Amino acid sequence: TLSHNELLRNLEHEAFYSHILTIKIGGATTSAILRDLQRHPSKPVIMHVDLQRVSANEELRTSVPVHFIGEDVCPGVKAGGLVMHELTEVEVECFPKDLPEYIEVDMSALDIGDTVHLSDLKVPDGVTLLELARGEDHDQSVASVHAKRVEEEEEEAETEAEAEVKGVEEAG
Repeated sequence: TLSHNELLRNLEHEAFYSHILTIKIGGATTSAILRDLQRHPSKPVIMHVDLQRVSANEELRTSVPVHFIGEDVCPGVKAGGLVMHELTEVEVECFPKDLPEYIEVDMSALDIGDTVHLSDLKVPDGVTLLELARGEDHDQSVASVHAKRVEEEEEEAETEAEAEVKGVEEAG
């Protein structure tokens, strides 16, 4: 049995989802990680929590959130580009002591058309990105900077409208 209010308070912090938790059962304590959470569909109530016991001697696989930094100083954004986040979390394998709270992605040097891949991420020692462990073909895009397309469409629409106006004036 867990304290519902304490659990709700902890769930407000992103780090709770990727931390090793100390669970007290009777007089004994054990380490665990949050695996699954089921919420009531219409009420702010936690219905069920799945925890997985972890051992300090065994590697664990879990998802870790990705934090994007430097977007506001990114040359591509200053030039009018848009940042696209393809991934918001990555799956890692590591010992519990090495589990990071999050993985940072530095976007400050990206220009329009540049992409950050999994192989570009700086992960702590002892942490393996599972997707990269599958081979070079699995080096997914994490984030990229693209040129805005809305402006081009607006300019095309204005050009077409001007051509219609000229066509009407020539006919009239």
